[in-house]
Amino acid sequence: MSNALTTQPTTKQVVPIGNRGIAPSSMDDLYRFATAVAKSGLAPKGIETPEAIFVALEMGLEVGLPMMAALQNIAVINGRPAIWGDAQLAVVRSTGELALFEEWYEENGKRLPRNPAAFTDATAAVCRVQRHGYEPAETAFSVADAKRANLWGKSGPWTQYPARMLKHRARSFALRDQFGDALRGLRTVEEVQDDPVATARNVTPPMFAPAPEPEPAPTPESVPVAEVPPQPATVSDLDLRRQAIAEAFVEVGVSFDAFRKWMSEARKIEVNGDSFAELEEPLVNRIADKLGPLVSQAKKWVEGGAK
Repeated sequence: MSNALTTQPTTKQVVPIGNRGIAPSSMDDLYRFATAVAKSGLAPKGIETPEAIFVALEMGLEVGLPMMAALQNIAVINGRPAIWGDAQLAVVRSTGELALFEEWYEENGKRLPRNPAAFTDATAAVCRVQRHGYEPAETAFSVADAKRANLWGKSGPWTQYPARMLKHRARSFALRDQFGDALRGLRTVEEVQDDPVATARNVTPPMFAPAPEPEPAPTPESVPVAEVPPQPATVSDLDLRRQAIAEAFVEVGVSFDAFRKWMSEARKIEVNGDSFAELEEPLVNRIADKLGPLVSQAKKWVEGGAK
């Protein structure tokens, strides 16, 4: 007589790996992957739990991003998922329906040959998009538009990379207008980071409306602690790595000028910019991979222990 309570040994389902990486076929597969990422410690800041990673992966899959690309390009701002601007363009291109895509800068309606070196209210980034079966459409975002939205001169990327921020804003509007279905309503991280905290409550001011008069900032005594909302994350992963590099070198007495001279004379690498905050991304990646040894080498060189 068989025992009705006898259980059969269970085996984990095999998840196939193709030329685009792991291909989950169920929620369990996706959650297992999310759990592995969480345990690895490699999850981006803000989505470290398996549940948050699971949602980010699902959002990425819905717009056609492979899972690891989704982890790198989906961010959570004010509790809502958003997509980085370069990944937004990649999603649109992957649809196969992008017939035309052009970006340029203008000054008083005259097309500029390259990025603007100086800015006036009439300086604008323009994005021209055409979807198969539709007429081309252009969207522009100018310095005047940025000022009306209280963005121009804002600390961070708007001060460090104003031309690129204008371009990303024009691009985001143009792509979302023509490919809203492909993007599933996802806005860009660059755009969402500039929203007030009220965006999380779906309170969005009219686009390009004149900026209201700023209200006096509340004092700590006038705002109950429970009502103070969390501040949104506005620093990109690249900026965080730049900051880590700056702190590591400065901590051992290597200023940016000394760092640049050491890179030029000892490592034969020319460094552009005037601060660690302006380090180019390829150089940031190279330094971040070997930060500890490089800091030690730079310190010795500055102290005269190595030439």
